[in-house]
Amino acid sequence: MSFTNLMTQKIVISRLAIVSGDKSAYSTITADYVNIQRMDDNKVINIGGAIGKTFRMYTEVDADIQKGDKLVDEDGNEYKITAISNPASLGAFQHLECMINKVK
Repeated sequence: MSFTNLMTQKIVISRLAIVSGDKSAYSTITADYVNIQRMDDNKVINIGGAIGKTFRMYTEVDADIQKGDKLVDEDGNEYKITAISNPASLGAFQHLECMINKVK
């Protein structure tokens, strides 16, 4: 079994970019498969997050993501990346762990 077999949720990654003059908008960067899991309420309280809106996302170590990126999953849920720990290890599997907050 490989780490990529755990990536079952498809997301679209968008990044804030300048579109003209001083105007900016989110521009789609890529689509990727990830694993999103709701964080335990006790951990969320310890880090000062919002209960029920703070999640952890696991993705490939070479994923094109940055803090502040917007993610939209197949169900239309929107998230914003608030932190990235890179790289992390799960046994022999190198991956990125991101803290994301549900926006909508």
